[in-house]
Amino acid sequence: MGHEVLLIFADPVHPEEFLDLVEELGGVRRPDQWTNGRLSRGDRHVWVTVAPDSAPEFEPDDLVEYEKKLGAPMLASVELSISSTEGSDAVAMELIEAAARRWRTVVDNDHGEVFSVDELRGIPPERLPFAGRRR
Repeated sequence: MGHEVLLIFADPVHPEEFLDLVEELGGVRRPDQWTNGRLSRGDRHVWVTVAPDSAPEFEPDDLVEYEKKLGAPMLASVELSISSTEGSDAVAMELIEAAARRWRTVVDNDHGEVFSVDELRGIPPERLPFAGRRR
């Protein structure tokens, strides 16, 4: 796996609902014992880990930033692990776009940056900041 990002939601997102979305995009549910879902396009992969019913712990400063970007408190999160294969960021963006059509969503690149989906749409696929830097 190459790098991780967090999808942060201002709506309640049940883990199975998110996995339904992965399947609707052609992905698979529970492909192995380590992840809850996977979306693949050839050899480009995004592994999905959905939070259990209890939300993971977040730093208070992060919660403030999420609420500022979302315009509402965070209610759910999902982790995406993006393969290092070239073009995998675009697969992650496909999943992010689909999630944003259903739920109010922002993306934490796990390197101190939080992006709205609109901000990400303005970045060319080959320069998406998911690995913590704009390439």
